[in-house]
Amino acid sequence: MRGSKLTTAVMVIAMLTVAMVPGAVAAESDEQSLQVNVTQDVETGNATVTVTQNDTDETAVDNATVVVESSGNYSGNGTHYTDAEGALELPNPSERVTVTLNVTTEDGNNTTELSRELIPLNESLDVSVEQDDANDTLTATVTQYDEPVEGASVDVNGTDYENDTYETNSNGTVEVAEPANTTNLTFAATSGDLTAETTVSVEGDDLALSVEEVDNTTVVIDVTEDEVAVEGANVTVSGDYTEAGDYETDGNGTVELAAPLQNNTTVEVTAEYEGATVSKTVVLGGEVEEDDPFGDLVTKFIERLKQNTIEGPMGQAVSEYVTEHNPGKADEKRPDNAGKKDKGNDKQGPPEKANKGANAEGNDEKGNDKNKDKSNTDEDKSNNGNGSGNGNEN
Repeated sequence: MRGSKLTTAVMVIAMLTVAMVPGAVAAESDEQSLQVNVTQDVETGNATVTVTQNDTDETAVDNATVVVESSGNYSGNGTHYTDAEGALELPNPSERVTVTLNVTTEDGNNTTELSRELIPLNESLDVSVEQDDANDTLTATVTQYDEPVEGASVDVNGTDYENDTYETNSNGTVEVAEPANTTNLTFAATSGDLTAETTVSVEGDDLALSVEEVDNTTVVIDVTEDEVAVEGANVTVSGDYTEAGDYETDGNGTVELAAPLQNNTTVEVTAEYEGATVSKTVVLGGEVEEDDPFGDLVTKFIERLKQNTIEGPMGQAVSEYVTEHNPGKADEKRPDNAGKKDKGNDKQGPPEKANKGANAEGNDEKGNDKNKDKSNTDEDKSNNGNGSGNGNEN
């Protein structure tokens, strides 16, 4: 009896072991998933589908069933089988089409699905553009079926841009300068009989200008590009301003000038760097207030002349400054009794008091003349009397 029970137990264990083996094989097969790769030939446009098993050696899967489906009118639709190298070829599409590939191994244990866009050969060339603000460059990349194309020519054209033709390197790229101002650029690539073109809107250099007056004594002009100080930028300052002229920014992107002498001075500042320009109009406070005497302006101007190198005699510069700036304020600075010009009378004579004094003096002289004449008359009469008397005595 014991021997019979033992035999029965061994038979049951053996049956369980046999039943478990297929399950273990299936699990191992599930881990070996399928990989499907699709590439198109740069010469023909035909698509090659390759099926491999994702094991250590990526073994080619032959005789796998590949069902091709698409919504478009594609001649490659249908059922196909991989060869000994796990590959099959599909025809070049006549138009862009998205195909779905359903792949099943020969034993039916593994399946996978993949969607992929197929592109006709005559549309296979592509050009893309990226902007690098940090380096002020544009990079155009030419590819065919996602692979870089070396030796392709690229024409770059745009408004206010130095148009030219370039050739791609081994990475399929060309690098061109960023435009100074925002504009549209067209990149036209050619490789053999294939062409591709793209137009992009490119932002120019972000040139910025700031003008600040410090304590009414100094004007600080800063020029930046993409928030970085620009050395060597040309700065033009114009207006009724003693510091008007052309300057160049230093290593800090800065130009420092003396503040204007007069208050409320309108100044236009223009910065130019590598073809990009930016302008700003500001009103500066000035070192001398409007109600200060004009002489203070002249004094300040002379002090500046002494501190700077000037062309020509200092006296001439002062004279020109006075002529240019004084006329508009001459009447405001002149005392009330200085004999302003009467706009209603073109004749400008001496002050009224002087005229009265002169008239009084003239009247006195006329009176004296009359008195003298009267005295002489009386004297003549006296002499005539005496003569008569003397004549009678004789």
